[in-house]
Parts: sequence; structure tokens; C-alpha cells
Amino acid sequence: MDEERVGHEQLDARAQGEKPAPVAKRETQDDPSGRAWTWQEDGYTVVRSNARSGPGCHDNCGVLMYVKDGVLEKIEGDPENPYNQGRLCPRCLAFKEMLYHEDRLKYPMKRAKEDRGKNAFTRITWDEAYDIIEREMKAVIEKYGNEAIWVTQGTGRDINGYGPLMAQYLGTPNYGTGFLSGQACYAPRIFSTALKAGGLFICDYSQFFPDRYDDPRWEAPEYVLIWGNNPVVANSDGTLGHWIVESMKRGSKLIVMDPMLTWVAGKADVFLQVRPGTDAALALALCNQIIADGLQDQEFIDYWCYGYDEFAEHVKGNTPAWAAEICGVDEDLIVEAARKIGNAKSCCLQWGVAMDHTSEGFITGMACFDLMALTGNFEKPGTMVAANPVWDMSVTWMPRDKVWRECSEPVKDQGRTMNFDYPALKAMAAISPDMLLTAMETGEPYPIKAMFMMQNNAIACMGAAPQRILPALQKMEFNVVVDLFLTPTALACADVLLPAACFAERIGITGHQPYALGSIAQAVEPLGECKSDQRIIYETGSRFTTDEYKQWDDEQGFYDYLLRNTGYSYEELRERTWAYPEFEYRKNEKGMLRPDGTVGFATSTGRYNFYCPEMLHFGLSPLATYEEPPESPVSRPDLAEKYPLVLTTGARPWGFFHSEHRQSPSMRRLHPNPEIRIHPETASKYGIAEGDWVHIENNFGSCKQKAHLTTRIRKDTVSADHAWWFPERGPEDGTLFGVMESNINRLVPMRPGKVGLGASYKSQLCSISKIEE
Repeated sequence: MDEERVGHEQLDARAQGEKPAPVAKRETQDDPSGRAWTWQEDGYTVVRSNARSGPGCHDNCGVLMYVKDGVLEKIEGDPENPYNQGRLCPRCLAFKEMLYHEDRLKYPMKRAKEDRGKNAFTRITWDEAYDIIEREMKAVIEKYGNEAIWVTQGTGRDINGYGPLMAQYLGTPNYGTGFLSGQACYAPRIFSTALKAGGLFICDYSQFFPDRYDDPRWEAPEYVLIWGNNPVVANSDGTLGHWIVESMKRGSKLIVMDPMLTWVAGKADVFLQVRPGTDAALALALCNQIIADGLQDQEFIDYWCYGYDEFAEHVKGNTPAWAAEICGVDEDLIVEAARKIGNAKSCCLQWGVAMDHTSEGFITGMACFDLMALTGNFEKPGTMVAANPVWDMSVTWMPRDKVWRECSEPVKDQGRTMNFDYPALKAMAAISPDMLLTAMETGEPYPIKAMFMMQNNAIACMGAAPQRILPALQKMEFNVVVDLFLTPTALACADVLLPAACFAERIGITGHQPYALGSIAQAVEPLGECKSDQRIIYETGSRFTTDEYKQWDDEQGFYDYLLRNTGYSYEELRERTWAYPEFEYRKNEKGMLRPDGTVGFATSTGRYNFYCPEMLHFGLSPLATYEEPPESPVSRPDLAEKYPLVLTTGARPWGFFHSEHRQSPSMRRLHPNPEIRIHPETASKYGIAEGDWVHIENNFGSCKQKAHLTTRIRKDTVSADHAWWFPERGPEDGTLFGVMESNINRLVPMRPGKVGLGASYKSQLCSISKIEE
């Protein structure tokens, strides 16, 4: 019996007042015997859980929380948890500073529309908050239609899978990351490579096995390509940087592509210090050299690939010499890297958001995947392996339409999703933040009049051109903001402000990786009247739906509903803390990737697509190609005369997760000021010394940051921090915590690539000058 049918039989039984039949528990690799989720130790109650939700990151590391007299006294990494094996980053170790910070939001608040931007909030009850939201949102719906509401979220934590439910309750098709131009975080890579390979494939660091590196099935990758990523600092997208270090201990070697000499770049066999925005050219040149040397995996190509001959012909002109001139790296290094990749027994791609942060980043991911397919590095140990949701629990990973199907009346889209300028976004059923911002400003093609924003500090963080976003938000008829703190965005626009709970204050299910299923266990009572994002969503939504769609009665029932096809209740999952499903390699050979059970990849051709027919529907070449960034020394030499330096933004520092943790004393000691990294020779040319405040400017805007001089960066490139604001100033000084002063996104346009995906966050031009005191 398939899972879809099981789900519907469960719902039919519920509708008839019957107790749903239990679903058989799935086969697991791990043995939970003796694994307790809570115990007493030296006067503490210890709670074993997984760190998830803000303040946090893209991971959910296993933690042990030590509680005494209802207070969280300390937090440690859980050495038994296979995911992080006891390791924690500085943010988790400093979690108490955020949990018990005096500025935490603790109660629902309201504010008059005319007082936006002022700290003029008054405390209200949750029922009052829900009353206001119901009244104001229904007024917008009545006047403009459901599509006039935009439901947004911040970067992908466990809100990722639950936000669509809020949009469904409100009846709007417009849901997605708020003001992230071109959906430029993972979405471009995920969609483009899904067209290539039929799904998401990720590096195999043994994370699919509970015994990790000791599992006899696993082999360390011979080479890891670390491309536009600094994993030991970023720990992004369900990957922990120390996994790469552990693989290195077991023989893995590195090839690194980055404009900055990072720690991992310093350990690489080959370091390709590319000019930002030129990554696709490098990938195509690597493919060219591998084919020229006859190092391609012809057996994999013949059995499992489509369009190879066309691809081989296509890349003939993409020589290492051609790419060397474009990328600003030595031709010999490109040749050396290609031969190491081509001769390697196994290789995998650790990619970063830098691929999405160019206008045509949609294509870059394709070119890099072509490199992996060319060398047969799919579905073998130490290569790229399929990352499917655990037991189809897609709400924790890649939300699918069916997750919330029975929880409210379906959204009546009728072609009103704000994406119709971009065929690729239509194919993804995704919004265009760029179109939505224009609609907020102009009312075209239809007006956006209300915002429901969850854990999204858009003005400080993901929103390009915040000088456009701020007035657009302040002219809305109604805004709801859910967050942990009074952020610049909340201060600027919130009419109703709702306090969210941290992971220690709530229950839940882990997510954002497909390796295992785990629980979030509550350790302490929420501060004040804080509630989890999920509870806020379904309690708000109850005002916009009817009892026929009610599938649960409380928060634990909410998670029981989501787990209904796994064989576990929330309580059972909490008891065992995590559950690892069975795992197999070579799924393409076993009929485990395609819905119909046939061998191959889940693409339109059933094979890996070097030649991608769907691209023709988007008006693009079916073969990966290189295109110069819109603003670069090559595409705009006229602009480069005034703004001679390449500007890259958003590299992850220790301590912060985007705009979070600026309130944490220990995190601010790690990184007290916004920094722009400049090569010493470049800084000397402009009379800039270490620690000087620097004016950064281009044709879109300007800001200021402190100079940090380092020989690790290219001489023609500067790298600026993102997401800066200054909570220590307080909300009364009239500057929204100084959010515009050091905001590098003022120099980035809201302008996506041709298909609506990807944006130039990391490939602008700029000038720098010393600010004289």
C-alpha cells in the first residue's frame, strides 16, 4: 500500500470517527536500545534534543540541555548523535545568551499604523492579536483578493516546510522567501540540477549511516570539490564542515574554487582563486579538458546519460586557456584540477550559495553537475547521492504540495501566482520576489497590500535594495511580523508583532536534511507567552478555515498528524530521539529514483541530461553555457572605470547566522564590527589602513564598513559583510538600529536572472575610499 493511499485511509477513518489504523514502523538502521531522551544527572534534568529553529542555522545538531529549577543552565553537544557527534558551533554554545536575553520578545504586541518605525507597541493578548489579524487580513481579501497577501519567511530552518500552510490558510498563492532577489539561495541550483538529474544530489560524507565513518559500505571521496563555499564556517544546507575534515583524515583531498584563500583552500591540492561570477566558465573548461584527455566515464555516460555527444561538441571551445582569461586563474591549474578529477576513483561537489548569487547562477549549478556526470560520480560511495525526504516527510526538507492538502481549503490560484514573467518560476510553482516588490510599489500587475512575515529580517539581510523595500513595507495596509527580537524590519513595519519560541522552549521534528528523522524536545517553559512558529501558524489559520479541515487538537497532535505515515507518534520519536532509515547506493541501477520503479534517473528522458530539453521551454540553451555578469570589468568596462573593484558579499563569519546573534555579547566579541576585506596592496593604493572606516559605493548605492586587510583575497576583489544592524543602539534613535549605515545590500539591485532565478549578490562592481574622521 503506497503512502498516499495510507494517508487518505487515515483521513477517511478520522472523518467517520474511527481510530486510524496504525501504520507499520519503517525499517531503521539504528538501534535505540538504552537511548534515553531525558534523565537526572548531578542535580540537573538533562534533555536530549535537536537544535532547530531560531536562533539557529541550516542544521539541527544534537544537543544535551541541562536544566535546574526550570532554567537552562548549560548546553552541550550530544556525543551519541550521529549528525554532529558532540560538536557544536559558537552559536549553540552561546544559546543561553539569546534564550534569556533581556530584549527577547515575550508577548504579542500591536501598534498603530501611523506609528510604524517608532517603538510605540502595546501589549495585547493572543486572542486580541488573532482578532486583529483576522479582521485586517479579511478586509484586504475582501477589497483586493487573497493574492494581495504575501506570506514570507527567512532562510530555511524548520519554518521552511510550515510557511506554506500559513499561505494556504490565507488563500494566497504568494508564498516564499521574503525579498530574496531571484530566489537566490539554493532554489536556482536545486531546480536546474533537478532538470539534469531528477532530484537533489549531495556529497556523501557517510551522513546517511548512524555509525558514520565506520560503516563498511562507505568510502571517503578521493576528491571533494569545494566550490564557492567555506564549509567549516558556514555549515550550510544540512552539511557540517567537520564532515569534510573527517573525510580528509580518511584520505580525501580537496580542490577549492573561491576568490578567498579560506582554511580549506589552504589545505587544497589545487586552489582556483576565481573572479566572482565566472564559475560556469571554469566548470565548462574542466569538462573540456577531461574529454580532451579521454578521462570521462564512458560506461556511465553510455548507460545513464542523454545528450553527451552534443555536450562534448558544445564544450570544445571552452578550453582551459579560454576560462583562465575569464576567471583570472592559471591555465595550468585548470588542467591539473581536471586531470585529478578525471583520474579520481570518486569525487563529489560541495557547493555554496555563491553559485546562486550571480544573475545566471541557474546555469552554474548545471555546469557543475555536468562535471560530476562526465566522471560518473553519482550514486557510488563518496560521490553525489540522492537526498530524498526521510519516509517522505517532506515538510522537514523539501515541502511538497500534498503535505497540507487536507488542512484547509485549497488555494484558488487561477494563474495569479506572482511569477508569470518567468516560465521557470511557473514550472517550479514559485513566486518572484522581484515582481512582488514591484507590485508593492506600483500595484502592477496587481496590488500587494498585506504581509505575514515569519523570522525574516528582510531590510537587514536577504533583501537586495533595502532602500526600496523599506518604503514598500511601510505603505502596506497591514503587516504581521513573527520573530524572537524587535528587528529593524519589525520596528519599521509591524502592526502586530508576535513572539516566537526558541528550540529549547518547544517540541517539534528535525529537518533540512534527508538523512534521519528526529525530535525537538522541550526543556524549559517558554519565556512570557512565546509560542512556536508552527503553533502560531495553525492557531492563526483557525480563524480562516473551518472545522472540517481540523486534523489535530494540540501541538503534539500536530506533529502526530505529520508523522502519520512513518509509524511513529511524536512521543515515540522523542523516546528514541532519532531514526535512520535504510540506505542504498546505486539507486539509479535499482529502480529507486523513478516513481514507476524503473531504472534510471527521475528526468523526462530517464537519464542524466547533458542536453536538457526543458530549457528550450524557458528560451534558453539546452546545454550549459557561460554568460558574463551584468556588471563586471568585462561586460561594463565603462562602469569599471569609476568602480574598478569586484564586490562580493555575504561570506559567513564565525558567530553570526545572517542577521541573527548581533545581540550576543560573545558573538560580537568574535566579530564586533561590519568588515570589508581588502588586499593590502589594494588598500595601500587608496590610503586605507587596518581598522579604517571605508566608504563603499557603486551605481546602485553606498554604505560604510571597517577595513580588514588580508592577503587571502584577490587584489581586484573586496568582500563585504552582510546583514549588519546595531541592536545596542536601542529602538528610540530613529535609525531603525542603524540598519542602512553598513548595509551592503544597498549596493545590490533587485534584479533576477533571465529565468527569474539567481541574482548578482556576489558579482557587482564598486569603489572604496577612506572615511576621514
